[in-house]
Amino acid sequence: MLSAALLWRARRRAPRLGEALDVDGVPLNYIDRGSGPPVVFLHGAKGSVYDATLSVGPELARLYRFVAIDRPGSGYSGRAPHHNGAPTVQADLIDAALQRLGVERPVLVGHSTGAAVALALALAHPARVAAVVTLGGYFFSARGEGAHPGRILNIPVLGPLLQATIVVPLGLTLAPLVLRHVFAPGRVDEPYARVATSLAVRPGHLAADSAEIADVEQGLRKLAPRYGELGVPIVAVHGLADGVVSSGQSVRLCQLAPRCELVLVDDAGHQPHFTRPEIVLEAVATAWRRAAGAAPSLPPARV
Repeated sequence: MLSAALLWRARRRAPRLGEALDVDGVPLNYIDRGSGPPVVFLHGAKGSVYDATLSVGPELARLYRFVAIDRPGSGYSGRAPHHNGAPTVQADLIDAALQRLGVERPVLVGHSTGAAVALALALAHPARVAAVVTLGGYFFSARGEGAHPGRILNIPVLGPLLQATIVVPLGLTLAPLVLRHVFAPGRVDEPYARVATSLAVRPGHLAADSAEIADVEQGLRKLAPRYGELGVPIVAVHGLADGVVSSGQSVRLCQLAPRCELVLVDDAGHQPHFTRPEIVLEAVATAWRRAAGAAPSLPPARV
């Protein structure tokens, strides 16, 4: 009963934001605002379109055609039937959605695991991507191949029992600590904290998240050897104080991808779109200039 009551309260805080588009039987939730050159935002793990709309989204919508999509299995989007978390699977679904929406050659902005999805899309369909901006990107598998403890939530009978009793209250209790870690050294954005917590603790999504971790890690192990094939311009933004994903991941990416520009940000953590929005907006502008051939590849910048 406690779990159900807390879940009801949480759902009121994060109403659906966007419209649904059916892509190969998978409902994808998206928002589409503004006009001009298209910019598509792909959130990270346990995120949603709120990651953009509560940070750089309004300014992007003022300057560009701004599209944000709940990645499959996240927010209010449905799950793909197989290997839902794999970057290539998600990239194919998102590419199909963008074609349906008439979004041509966008700059893809990917945060954390969303950055790997953006690169997967650029590898699979390079002619349909103008450039990529990554924010705290997670590009290389950092986990072993063993089972993740969260998979216990997918065990019949036991998993649902845990979700109905202790998992949701525990998740709500730990969420403030997790968010402080994610935003550090910056301050937690409180409106985002309420929404993100509400979406993350839904029992079905907790189980789905644990099941997808293996898909993500396996997908990254297959994707990483191909980063040298990336032909589109990339601007890789990474906070040097990121305690979630090491900035070394972006450094390594730019050593492999031939048109990658590295931007390392002092005193920034894993949420630069919230804590350093001006740098993210400049990265998008730089990506458009480089896509047009107006700017050469630069040595690593530190701001």
